[in-house]
Amino acid sequence: MEYLAGWHVWVILALILAGLELLGAQFILLALGVSALGGAVAAALGADLNLQLLSAAATALVLVPVFVRKIHPRLLPNKRYGTLGSGAEAGQLAQVISGVSGKPAVRLSGNEFPLRWEGEVAPTIGETVRIIGIEGITVRVERIVPTA
Repeated sequence: MEYLAGWHVWVILALILAGLELLGAQFILLALGVSALGGAVAAALGADLNLQLLSAAATALVLVPVFVRKIHPRLLPNKRYGTLGSGAEAGQLAQVISGVSGKPAVRLSGNEFPLRWEGEVAPTIGETVRIIGIEGITVRVERIVPTA
């Protein structure tokens, strides 16, 4: 039976860490996975375990800040995002539609939601409103006041 070489173990560790990044670790695990490849290179060159660990650690000291501070922010979308009701929809514009019961509603993420307006005058069907937030299944909106 053939055993794994030292660099095999490092590559397996790198793949596991990169896979765990899918859980949403803000690029830290991906950086550590790439850093483990530093240990794999040292092992492939015949270095002892101490030098392999030192190589992986030195690589991590450089790559973790680079991945987290430089690369990760560049890959984020410019607009806020999140699940419905998490606050990410606040500030977005929506058009008032006639709901199933004939009452004013808005359509978000392909679904129709009843609305509650802030202010004294109710928005009319077809009017564009600004979303303030979501409470339960009700969308709180405000009318957009046209500037003269």
